[in-house]
Amino acid sequence: MDELVLVFSGFSGVGKSTLINHLLSELGDDASLTVSCTTRAPREGEHDGVDYHFISHDKFDQLVRCGEFLEHVQYCGNRYGTLKSAVNDVLRNKKICILDLEFEGAYSVLHGNAFDFPCVGILILPPSLRSLEKRLRARHSETEESLKLRLTEAFQPKRIAKYHHVIVNRNLESAKVELLQIVKSYIAK
Repeated sequence: MDELVLVFSGFSGVGKSTLINHLLSELGDDASLTVSCTTRAPREGEHDGVDYHFISHDKFDQLVRCGEFLEHVQYCGNRYGTLKSAVNDVLRNKKICILDLEFEGAYSVLHGNAFDFPCVGILILPPSLRSLEKRLRARHSETEESLKLRLTEAFQPKRIAKYHHVIVNRNLESAKVELLQIVKSYIAK
């Protein structure tokens, strides 16, 4: 397979980043994660250009006006977007492109006919709403308002149906194996 875009979504605290990092480790130089832009402030330990490109609202607006984003959304009062150039750079280098997107952005990429080749949606879910709340509270990165919003939006069947694959992260090691099997099935095509 020459070109493949993997679109990951999942709520904070479901193990999505851990699974993506595991996949990147397994695939080595054959894959690359794009770095999205956001207008939110960096959290403790995050670095510009590594975790996100942290930009102003004015810069974000400029990029939107110039058509620079593959997708962009507003979520929990902040804006997020994936630069077309970032995706094209990965694909130009013959690597699997991995996108970590909010639900709306993932939907627009998966169903917007942006590519003439496989674009595979992978949703990572926690085993239950209770476990999601516990994971989010343990991270100490959510306000009560954003926590309630995330919990309200979880497990909506119409959202889940939009993905090609759903991994329920009951056990991290099993989820890693399942993810690798899914990706290898596309690489083998």
